[in-house]
Amino acid sequence: MAKISKPDANPIVALILSFFLLHTGHVIINGQTKKWVFILVSVIIGNFLCCLPGIVIAILSLIDTYQTAAKLQAGKEIDENEYSNALLFKIVKIIHKDAVLVEG
Repeated sequence: MAKISKPDANPIVALILSFFLLHTGHVIINGQTKKWVFILVSVIIGNFLCCLPGIVIAILSLIDTYQTAAKLQAGKEIDENEYSNALLFKIVKIIHKDAVLVEG
């Protein structure tokens, strides 16, 4: 598994990118392309099913983007498949088999 280290990551920029540009804060700021794909698919499926699940996943994704970027900014290394939000992890783990949860 690839480790990512980006001490220049900015949690606010990651959050803004994720909010306005299809959760791209995961890719552009945090460097987690595979995670981004699975979150995007989960949001689309959630919106297709009932809209509310998609909204919940999208909000959890915003929180996760911020938390992950904050870890990077603090100098921690993260895994390319690492989730910082436990509820998002539980939801996305259904389709993202390589997902790992690292809180804190």
